[in-house]
Amino acid sequence: MKKLLVTIFATFTMMTVAAQSPQQLMQQGNEAYSHGNYDAAAEAYNAILEGGAHSADLYYNLGNAYYRMDEMGLAILNYERALRLNPHFRDAQQNLDLAYSKTEDKIDALPKIFLTQWAEAVVSWFSPSGWLVVVLVLVTVLVALVVVFFISGDYAWRRRTLLLSIVVMLLMLIAIGCSISSHIRYNRHDRAIITSPMIVMKSSPDTNSIDKMILHEGTPVNIEETIDEWHKIHIADGTTGWVEDSDITII
Repeated sequence: MKKLLVTIFATFTMMTVAAQSPQQLMQQGNEAYSHGNYDAAAEAYNAILEGGAHSADLYYNLGNAYYRMDEMGLAILNYERALRLNPHFRDAQQNLDLAYSKTEDKIDALPKIFLTQWAEAVVSWFSPSGWLVVVLVLVTVLVALVVVFFISGDYAWRRRTLLLSIVVMLLMLIAIGCSISSHIRYNRHDRAIITSPMIVMKSSPDTNSIDKMILHEGTPVNIEETIDEWHKIHIADGTTGWVEDSDITII
């Protein structure tokens, strides 16, 4: 009888949560967070995600709840997801840096070529939709300059608009490239976070293979290959190995 009552109560609770709107769940989660009930806050935020809604603020709030529960892997995962949607989310970046400082693995990243760093920094200025807006604005400006060039009877104006058109066209091509790169980066599924407290990186996709390295919760990894329930990953220092699917969560 007791089990039946527990089941009925759990079912009723789930139906109640499901019936709430994302705005109600967000308010409920924020109130729970403000009262220090971080488990309930995380549950409310996750219910919004399960309903199909997502935003940078939602992932940020969820990351904060997990941070307060000392679950650094899940906190880092959600801060990364927030920054994926909004690269300029300063609070999310600050909290992400703080969460990373509390992880156990301190891995020195391989140095990157200056041009690669610069290109990645430029692409991260805007989200994919932001770069699309930039492209559309530049196209509009270019069209306006072309119109001015053809209707103007003044040689000096035609010369200026021609030069400006060339500059705008170059900027537009750069923006298109950044937009494509940003879209590819946004739709990548090869970045993940270790969300298990501790895992052993294996030399091959087999539990009986040689242990290569111990990694801890919160460490970012890149997925190179997938075989069944195993992923070949590499970490920031270039070390590669195999981990099980249940040990990581894709950003």
